[in-house]
Amino acid sequence: MDFTKAGKKIRKKRLALKITQIQLAEKVGLCNDYISKIERGERVPKLPCLIKILNALGLSADEVLFDQVNNGYEGRMLKYAERIGTMPIKKQNWIFKMLDQFFDRVFAEK
Repeated sequence: MDFTKAGKKIRKKRLALKITQIQLAEKVGLCNDYISKIERGERVPKLPCLIKILNALGLSADEVLFDQVNNGYEGRMLKYAERIGTMPIKKQNWIFKMLDQFFDRVFAEK
């Protein structure tokens, strides 16, 4: 299992909160070297450790593990929705109009 993306998300949140690896390690009862390895994706924490880290940083499991777990259609739809949500309204409306036309054609063929 490649934990690199998840580790980067943990690191990004820790830095945003201005918490050092040592402070996070003390807060969750781990050593800072282990936190460092998790953030670099060199170690995959066991579930109890991961839960402590997520709770300490105020992260949800889906924020961190989305790329690891959600590779099916639902995950793809969520990724598309996130991307569309960041676009200007004019582009969002263009995409929705295009999708409406596509679905009208697909369902008209039945």
